[in-house]
Amino acid sequence: MASQPRRWSRVAGYAMMAAAGVGAAAYPTPSVQDATGPLVYLWASFLVLGGVLAAAGAATDRWIGEHIGLPLLWAAHGVYAVVLVSSLAPASVVASLALAGFALLLYGRWRDVATVRLEATRQAE
Repeated sequence: MASQPRRWSRVAGYAMMAAAGVGAAAYPTPSVQDATGPLVYLWASFLVLGGVLAAAGAATDRWIGEHIGLPLLWAAHGVYAVVLVSSLAPASVVASLALAGFALLLYGRWRDVATVRLEATRQAE
């Protein structure tokens, strides 16, 4: 029962990322759209799909949702970090560091989920 608050905070965070993806598709960020052209919608879809899959996995306590959704999320945040740093504006570089750090945290979570996946597979055999 102690893991419940942490799990629901992950569900809320992933759902917010999915909502950000919907917003990014409806109102593309000019810096990302300028740097990627129509690929901005692919970036937004990574946020939506990754957020929905990871939220569903966290809500149901099934590792597969997070395991599939997290790479989409850390890739989306990593791309945005690269786009921001490419502008070379000091504020954008600072924001890029924050996003890149968050992408690395998501990557770390993915690695943790991968370990759970391996253990679950090993126990099922």
